[in-house]
Amino acid sequence: MDNLNPQGDIPGTGACLQAPVPNRDLGHYCLACASQGHTCCQGHDIYVTRGDCERIDRYSRVVDFFEYRGCSHADYADQDDDPVWRQYVFRRDGSRRVLKRLADGNCLFLDFAGCCLPLTARPLVCRLYPHLYSANGIAGVWDGECPAAKTQAGAMLEKGIAGVQWQEAVQWHRMLYTEILWEANTNENRFDL
Repeated sequence: MDNLNPQGDIPGTGACLQAPVPNRDLGHYCLACASQGHTCCQGHDIYVTRGDCERIDRYSRVVDFFEYRGCSHADYADQDDDPVWRQYVFRRDGSRRVLKRLADGNCLFLDFAGCCLPLTARPLVCRLYPHLYSANGIAGVWDGECPAAKTQAGAMLEKGIAGVQWQEAVQWHRMLYTEILWEANTNENRFDL
């Protein structure tokens, strides 16, 4: 943790590295949202797979960056359109593994310029956002709650948000559900997560 400021680069922020991180936000939409203080990383639970935890750990070396928590928003608990998510992401008590948030509701890895994790270390759900998806595939529409989706045309978003190309989104979607199902078939208590 020598190059890590556990309180973040800016007072009130999380566990961001001091060195700049490549952020493929080609349209600068995530940066624009972050600079306005309104992003998808604020006040939302960000589910992380075991694979996400390993990638974040390798990159950040932050200790204790996730927790098990129930849904902050009741409508999120309704996952009838995605039985795989409902069955395997949620534990028996209704909680699931999510990134910790700061007292102000911001994600631990959010700083003034957006996510301070490089794309390869970000949780898969963050990489996929604002795509809507289920175990059946990507819906081909944007989440209307995405601040950038409210102001930008879909074609601009496709080129801009984190530089995500359709093929990458499809690959990350496959990776997300592969990790969810792999984790469901292992005994989580055997691992120190």
